[in-house]
Amino acid sequence: MRRFFGRLENGKIVLDGDEFNHLKNVLRMGVGSQIIASLNDEFDYVCRVEKFGKNFAVCEIENKQVCPANPTKNIVLFQAVAKGDKFEFIIQKGTEIGVTKIVPFESEFCVGKISENKRGRMQAIIQNACKQCERSIMPVVEKTINIKDVADQIKDFDIVLFANERAFDSEKIKNLEKYQKIGIIVGAEGGFSQEEKDLLVNAGAVSVSLGRRIFRCETAAVAMMSLVSILSGN
Repeated sequence: MRRFFGRLENGKIVLDGDEFNHLKNVLRMGVGSQIIASLNDEFDYVCRVEKFGKNFAVCEIENKQVCPANPTKNIVLFQAVAKGDKFEFIIQKGTEIGVTKIVPFESEFCVGKISENKRGRMQAIIQNACKQCERSIMPVVEKTINIKDVADQIKDFDIVLFANERAFDSEKIKNLEKYQKIGIIVGAEGGFSQEEKDLLVNAGAVSVSLGRRIFRCETAAVAMMSLVSILSGN
C-alpha cells in the first residue's frame, strides 16, 4: 500500500497539500482506495479514502499498528554544514538509516550555509525518505549551532563518536548495543582543525576512524550512521 503523511481531524485522517496532489493527481487514486497514513507518531494507520474535497482527501481509519521501521535508539547526527546539495543528501540517508535528529553546526572550515528557505525543501526530503523506508516518525533538523555548542551537548549522551580522519583506532566503536542515546559528529569538506578535534575529545567525544582512506563528508556521514545503526541494534 502507498504511504502518506496526514493530520488527524474529527477522528479521520486528512491529506492535503502535496500529499493530496500525489494521491489524486499523480497516483489517480479514488474513493475506496486503501493507503497507509502516518501522523508523525509511532503508528501506521491503515485507511480507506472516504471522500475528496477541492484540495484535500478524507480517509477513514480501519486499523492501526505500531510501525516496525521506527528507530529503537536515539541517534543524533551532529553534521557540519556542507555546501551544495550534500547536506540534503545526508539528511535523506540519515532518515533512511534511522537517526532521530540532525543538528547542523558551523566549524572553522565550513563553506556551506543553510538558509531558511531551504528548510521547507529539507522537510519534503525527510518526509519522502520516511515513506521510502516505511518509518512513521520523521527526524528533526535543528537550527544551526556552532562547534562549541556541540561540545557542550556531549555530556547529555551515553556516548558520542567523532569521525576523525586522522585517528587510526576504531576499537572503541564496539559494544554500542548497550547505549540508548548515541551522538555522531561528522565534519564538513575541510574537516576539523586540531583545536576543534581537541575541543571535542576533551569534552568526552570518542575519536574513531573509518579506515585508511579519507572520505568525502557525505560518505563519512553515511558510513558513521550505518555503522552506529547496525552495531547498536537500531
